[in-house]
Formats: sequence, structure tokens, C-alpha cells
Amino acid sequence: MPFLAGMPVLLVGAPVMFRFTGRPEWLYVASLIGAAVSVGFHLAFVRLHRRAA
Repeated sequence: MPFLAGMPVLLVGAPVMFRFTGRPEWLYVASLIGAAVSVGFHLAFVRLHRRAA
């Protein structure tokens, strides 16, 4: 549940911080965190469906 609340903050906060600071590291870090969360949710989804089958 914390990821569901944190993803919008991450997706909106990184571009805002990039705009204020001009440093692209904010976008790189947000992209990596978003990819890691996406892979984690995918793996959890696959694990749940393997148990159900």
C-alpha cells in the first residue's frame, strides 16, 4: 500500500525537482525506482497466480 501512495509523489516530484534544480539525476533516480517497483509488483503477481493454480 505505501507504494501505491508513493508512486504519484515519485512521478510528480521528480519533474518538479528537476525543474527547480536543473539536475537530471532526479529523473534518473525516479526512473530506476519506478522500474524496480514495477518489477517487484510483477513478481508478486506471478507468485500469487502460481499458488492459485
